[in-house]
Amino acid sequence: GLKYHEPEFWKFGEEGNKYFRHATGQIYAISKDLAAYISVNSVILHRYANEDVSLGAWLFGLEVQHVDDRSMCCGTPPDCSLKLQAGNVCVATFDWSCSGICKSTERMKDVHNTCGEGDEAIWTADL
Repeated sequence: GLKYHEPEFWKFGEEGNKYFRHATGQIYAISKDLAAYISVNSVILHRYANEDVSLGAWLFGLEVQHVDDRSMCCGTPPDCSLKLQAGNVCVATFDWSCSGICKSTERMKDVHNTCGEGDEAIWTADL
């Protein structure tokens, strides 16, 4: 089968809908309040095959603000190295040539080292 196929895609609209049936490597962050909402309601929230589908379904009826801030993302080296030299932080890297980070389990440490992220980077990034 397909790596990111969502078997329940039909729940999100009729034929021709704009819902993505297969993931292409999106990234998202949620607020502390949304995380608390999900935690408190976790026993009644349906889990789909993929976490992005689940999260979208859980937030669908809520008044949430969507922010598309691509400045926090960068391609894999050298893009992240250039941003680091300019004093900017990448919270995510993405390699468009393979729809994600190719061989991520093998390359993740190198990507973090090249992009200037130490062991505590995820907790200390100043955006």
